[in-house]
Amino acid sequence: MTERSFGAALVKFVRTYAVLFGIVGLGAALRIVWNDVASYAPADEAYYVSSTQFLQREGLSAYPQLVAAHLERADLATFPTPLRWGYFAMTTLACAADAPCDGRMLAWLSTLAGIVSIVFTYLLGARLVGPRAGLVAALLTVTSPLQLALSRRALQDEVYCAIFLAAAWSFVRLAQDERDALRARWRPMALFVVLATLAFAVKEAFVFPYAGLAAATVLASRARLRPAQVLLFLAPPVLFFAGFVLLGRDASAFFELLRLTRASFLDDYGIQYQSGPPHRPLFDLFVLAPIVCVLGVFALARLAERPREHRGALWLACFLLVSLAAFAGLPKNLRFVVILDPILRLLAAWAIVTFPWAGRARGAGFAAALLIPSAVFELALFHETFITFRTYDPTTYDVLHALGALPGAAARAGSSAFPLVFFAALGALFVGLVVRRKVAVTEPDTNEETTDEEPAAKTAARAPKPAGGSNLVAFWLGAVVVAVLSIVIAWKASSPAPAGKPGGVSVPAATPNPRAAPARSPGAPADPMTLGLEALYTRNDPVLAAARFREVLAKNPDHYGATYQLATALEQAGEPREARPLWEKMATMADAIGDTKTAEHARARLAALDERQRALSLDDPTASMQLGLDALYNRKNPEAAVAHFRAVLAHHPDHYGATFQLATALDQAGRPAEARPLWTKMLGMAEGIGDTKTADAARARLAKNP
Repeated sequence: MTERSFGAALVKFVRTYAVLFGIVGLGAALRIVWNDVASYAPADEAYYVSSTQFLQREGLSAYPQLVAAHLERADLATFPTPLRWGYFAMTTLACAADAPCDGRMLAWLSTLAGIVSIVFTYLLGARLVGPRAGLVAALLTVTSPLQLALSRRALQDEVYCAIFLAAAWSFVRLAQDERDALRARWRPMALFVVLATLAFAVKEAFVFPYAGLAAATVLASRARLRPAQVLLFLAPPVLFFAGFVLLGRDASAFFELLRLTRASFLDDYGIQYQSGPPHRPLFDLFVLAPIVCVLGVFALARLAERPREHRGALWLACFLLVSLAAFAGLPKNLRFVVILDPILRLLAAWAIVTFPWAGRARGAGFAAALLIPSAVFELALFHETFITFRTYDPTTYDVLHALGALPGAAARAGSSAFPLVFFAALGALFVGLVVRRKVAVTEPDTNEETTDEEPAAKTAARAPKPAGGSNLVAFWLGAVVVAVLSIVIAWKASSPAPAGKPGGVSVPAATPNPRAAPARSPGAPADPMTLGLEALYTRNDPVLAAARFREVLAKNPDHYGATYQLATALEQAGEPREARPLWEKMATMADAIGDTKTAEHARARLAALDERQRALSLDDPTASMQLGLDALYNRKNPEAAVAHFRAVLAHHPDHYGATFQLATALDQAGRPAEARPLWTKMLGMAEGIGDTKTADAARARLAKNP
């Protein structure tokens, strides 16, 4: 390499990393500023905090107790399992470095991971699609709504994203290493194994994208995995298992926790908020990153034309498609597919810098014309979804509800100002086009012949720049920015006034004092009770209100006002079965302090709920069956179950399950004489269909005295 070429390479290297430093600094500033969550959810975040506090207090040697508690306590079945020993080790170390150990400390870990994700997005992109595309992808990642949101929560998702990107980068680096000697490759191999093992230990669902790494390698290169590569891929999951056994000291618990994780897919929350068609994650990603998703689709379309010419982009596309296929049958929540967000941005960045647009190659100006509108849109979406409406879990329901896309009190009203904004922006665009064309017509001819007396360099210096140069790029950049800002301003103008601001609705003054939260002074941090009251009475959002009241009860299970308001919110959210035990508790608490008015109200709600259940039982046999099973096995109330099963049999006298369950309920209610003829009927029905297990149970029951 000559001295001149070395100098040019050095300048390019310094310039690239100076730009990267600026991008990372901007991303870090945004993430640090928005790491301002005041209260953390009583679900996963509270579990991570409490488990970390336990491990910090008792030491990692107490990890077997954490495992045992998760296996023995039914109320922990839906929480993250101790399989995530890598994340718990990281949070424990973070808390050991600074105090206090709370949700904010875990959120800072997520913030740091968000900054690291920007760096590894560039490094992975530089390896696969080139440094320019890597820089553009890193800049796109700075304003990613999903990553900005997860960087401020006490969750492991953003930490998982950062470690995944690091593992993917180390794997691609290893795959591109052409050295054959094992001695020369053992360090990058060890780095990949360590990072992949840590990714497993932070989130066990890494098994799905991990399979995508292998599949993408085979599909992109059309090469078979060699035995050495197979052993390399097997090492991380084996070490993940070994690490759990070393900490938890119980190999069988590993498989039991896997079973609980699989069973948690079928909990009520998962069924209601994380189910749906296979393409739902694509829809959710598009809602929060529309421009990036459109560019990603464009990249896939162009890649399909000549895939072998772009090996790195092909690897990204294969990994994206295989991972989407893996997540199609799993609970659908944007938190779970956060690792696909940087992959999508890498494809979008590759499309921006690689392909000619409108028949000509574009430079930095054109990239800015796409990046600035994308940043404006994404920051507006992030602020509306996660700051204004304080969305915790980015499910489809929560995101669309925050953006006013679902019917309800929070739905957007059409802005009367938008037509004026639209036509003003369109008029400005047309005026700019006319002015530009007139300037182009009046420009002097650039094809004049140069005389011998006039140097060619002087003529070239005075000649205007060709049409379509930087002036055109600057014009279109300004036009696009103005149009996007106009739309965002009109959208924000149509938003409902936030609670507590002019135009907002205050909590009804008629709310009884024992159940009301203290008024919040301007500038004071909002507590969950106040936020719950605002959500219930101002925004008419009982689902969000219930989440806030649960936060209060997680800290104080006997909080008088939160118990009352949670029962009210659950009823308004259409969850009467969850509200009923809270009204029972409320009646008891009110009696204890002599609050007769509240006690009477609670009993009136109990009577109304029971009447509604009885009416539902008569109208819908399927609902009666579910209510009966709930009363018999969950509420331990066989008398109520008897009424529900009799309602089913009134519609379907030979209902197989209702006959069996009614006989069981009568036995548990202490009415064996009434249960005996039903067991006789059950025996005949079971023998008729060859159900030997049920028939044996009926015979055993009939063998007993009535």
